[in-house]
Amino acid sequence: MRKIYKYFAVSLFALGLSSCELDMVPYETIEKDDVYSSENAIEALTLGNYAILKGSGIADGQSWVNNYFRFGEYSGDNVALSGSTTDPLFYIYNFKRQAKGDRKQSVWTAAYKAIVGCNIVIDRAVEGESAEMDNVIGQNYYLRGMQYFYLTTLFGRPYNQSPETNLGVPIKLSTDVNDQPLRSTVKECYEQVIADLKKAESLMQSEKSASYATKEAAQALLSRVYLYMGDNDNAIAYSDLVINSGRYSLLSKDDLRVYPTFTPDENPETIFALRFVDGADNSGEWDDWYAFSGMYAAVDAEGKASLDGSGWGELYASVTYRDIVEEWPDDARSAFVTSMVLDKNSEDLWGVWYGLNSYKDSDSDEQKKLNGLLFHQDSVSADRTVLYQKLASDQGTKNMEVPITTVVDAKTGVTNYSVIPYQINKETGATQLLSAPVKLRINQKLATRQTYPKYFITKCSGQENKGHLWSPIISRLAEIYLNRAEAYAKKGDIGNALADVNIVRTRAIGPEAAYTPADVTAEMSLLDLVLKERRLELAYEGHRKFDVFRNNRNLDRAYPGTHLRGNDPFFEVRYDSNEIIEYIPEGEILAQPDLQQNL
Repeated sequence: MRKIYKYFAVSLFALGLSSCELDMVPYETIEKDDVYSSENAIEALTLGNYAILKGSGIADGQSWVNNYFRFGEYSGDNVALSGSTTDPLFYIYNFKRQAKGDRKQSVWTAAYKAIVGCNIVIDRAVEGESAEMDNVIGQNYYLRGMQYFYLTTLFGRPYNQSPETNLGVPIKLSTDVNDQPLRSTVKECYEQVIADLKKAESLMQSEKSASYATKEAAQALLSRVYLYMGDNDNAIAYSDLVINSGRYSLLSKDDLRVYPTFTPDENPETIFALRFVDGADNSGEWDDWYAFSGMYAAVDAEGKASLDGSGWGELYASVTYRDIVEEWPDDARSAFVTSMVLDKNSEDLWGVWYGLNSYKDSDSDEQKKLNGLLFHQDSVSADRTVLYQKLASDQGTKNMEVPITTVVDAKTGVTNYSVIPYQINKETGATQLLSAPVKLRINQKLATRQTYPKYFITKCSGQENKGHLWSPIISRLAEIYLNRAEAYAKKGDIGNALADVNIVRTRAIGPEAAYTPADVTAEMSLLDLVLKERRLELAYEGHRKFDVFRNNRNLDRAYPGTHLRGNDPFFEVRYDSNEIIEYIPEGEILAQPDLQQNL
């Protein structure tokens, strides 16, 4: 880590807010001894710390925020990679960890640059001189605590897995280049996070917009930190502080559908987000291609999904996420996933399904399992009663008519289709029915990439209706309700847990979708309901991987996607496996050999 501590560049990027524009002239006249104690310099250093985390724009592949969100989502179960890719995301997505790699190195480097920047402000600024200066100092405590929390979740095991002995990350609290701490335990890292966030909470008494850290932002993050620790009482207490502050409100259902279009400052639900600014952060010719969300979708100039738009569009909404977001006919959160129709003018119907379509006698059981997780798209009769299945073998092609079963869900009103398709022996041409029905999605014919139907994700695109412009959310009010719901669930408080879940759920769907105690069953526990809603609401916001493993749950990845290609694929990732945490970047181990590597 020595290379990080030797260098700290002060960025004067003011996040595009006119109220925080700075007069640059004083920097040219400040004496060397006063450079870090001048009020203007302290403010500039603080803005620089935000800028380090944000990076140089939406297409900055080295920025902290873009890369951290990749680790939180690509390693979850909300996404599915379509075929091969030249992007290094593959190693994150399929849990094939590497000690080398720009993504994790960028997270580590940017985080510690920001931490050192925060240390400079904390070391040189004087508390108590003014409420505004205290607020600035508090922002640095918040940013430092936030970074230690995020670093620990990425490089350290979940808190409930022996935090006294498992290692987190080095805790650097000084500006001394020769101060080279080793990795602290996970418990020590969380203690530092809490100390920093509580200090930030006490200092930040002035109101700021959602583009900056505030007292409520510290309380919001504390609610999550305590939840991760299993300290349910404190998770509830800090959630209460945010909810009862009166500063935030949930968007309406209609506004939720277009949540990404709002800037943080005009969104009453956003507590804190790293603000990206139109014109400053998305002005490059290729920015919309290389933006974080460029892998999720191609979009037009207004940020709407488009086959002819900008972006690679290689990483789609997983079938398991679509299964739950499509349970109700009008879940506002389904607006963030778009089925990409090949020809909108065509009235022909097609059905998408996955299952074992063909096999060889020599196929192993694992190979058959893999082949059973491949997509197929066949034409459907106009009255939606027959699937026309095409089966290819060495003996030629067979056309089979498969009856479609239609069932209308009595509670939701959703029409569900299923079929029992055929499978063919590729060598002999013999056919037989699958042993069980599979779900069929009927639509116009969908565009595909390497046989994977395109289900574009647009939750991280379209701010101000501009391409892939996006301000990554750190905390928002819906999360706080869900934090509190989970804490109540773990205390066995069914009434309060369901009340909080239903605040979020009925906003997105309607009162008809509210859970009752009767929905808690042996097959679906109270915690199951809470985590399902958390997955629905917070998808693509960097939470999912951590939500699964911190609850000692295994990650089910038995769904179509190229994570199941190659050697030793993970159909399931165990919560206690080594793969759930990242290696310390190799460059850091080489620079500081006594820094212990993860297993």
